[in-house]
Amino acid sequence: MGPDYKDYYKTLGVAKTASEKEIKSAYRKLARKWHPDVNPGSKAAEDKFKEISEAHEVLADSDKRSKYDQFGDQWKAYSQAGAQGFPGGTPGAGGFPPGGFRVDYGGGAPGGGMPGGGMPGNLNDLFGALFGGMDGFSGKGQPGGFPKQRSAPARGQDVNAEISITLEEAFSGAAKSLTLTLPGGRYDMDRGGRQTGDSKRVEVKVPPGIADGQKLRLAGQGVAGPGGAGDLHLTVKIAPHALFERKGDDLTVEVSVPFTRAALGGEIAVPTLSGSRFTVKLPAGSQSGQSLRLGGQGMPKLKDAGRGDLYARIKIAVPRSLTDRQRELIAELAALEG
Repeated sequence: MGPDYKDYYKTLGVAKTASEKEIKSAYRKLARKWHPDVNPGSKAAEDKFKEISEAHEVLADSDKRSKYDQFGDQWKAYSQAGAQGFPGGTPGAGGFPPGGFRVDYGGGAPGGGMPGGGMPGNLNDLFGALFGGMDGFSGKGQPGGFPKQRSAPARGQDVNAEISITLEEAFSGAAKSLTLTLPGGRYDMDRGGRQTGDSKRVEVKVPPGIADGQKLRLAGQGVAGPGGAGDLHLTVKIAPHALFERKGDDLTVEVSVPFTRAALGGEIAVPTLSGSRFTVKLPAGSQSGQSLRLGGQGMPKLKDAGRGDLYARIKIAVPRSLTDRQRELIAELAALEG
């Protein structure tokens, strides 16, 4: 392991046997705590968020996690080289892992080695994987030579992140500005394969009607790469509201009603998420917990025209103090009820 080896499991606070669900849960908990938007101006929080994002990127991907478990801090270099080993910082004679540095030729000397018993492995394949091919190692015109390996430019990786909004912003739609710490594309092999990252500010348009847990995809806003940038996938998190509860496209608001009005009936004012109030008729004998439906006053529908409904849930209020006359009248009512 390099001197700057990072234990991703320790970073997320999970065991090496942790399931994908446990890793995801640990990341979300830490991301909410250390996100730069939650800790504005804190360099320590920004660095911590960068570390947990890097750890989650690797451990949440089964292929990357397998390579990390096998090769540790050198996993990225092994993956890029397509080899079973990589020079530098790895146990074994001459800086190679036990068993030597092995890349299959696909032909040539018996056993996949170099003619004359040299170091096994196709160096052209190695340099092709690392640098996109080198003419000096193409082997053209040589007996038993091998064609140069070339591949299409790699596209930058996708990035997953969260964006927090209010219920009002989900109702009306909003333009949000989000600062992200993107995984970098540079690997310093002298420092154990450490990956660097950069901060990026992204403008996000939140559509009306978006629900908690839904995702927004921003094409080309991920990590830059030779073949183009990856995408940014944002999971929407809606903060709980003090008054309104949401279920699908419907909203529920609790309305306090004097017990006399609940008994006799009358009009009550019902608040809406848009800020207006509707006056509705309350039937006589209404009970606590009963709901009145206001059609089309709920959340906008994300994919269809129209809106959900608003439900006014009745909560009967009993006065904490009474005047002498009120007490007298209520006593008469109690006597009539037997």
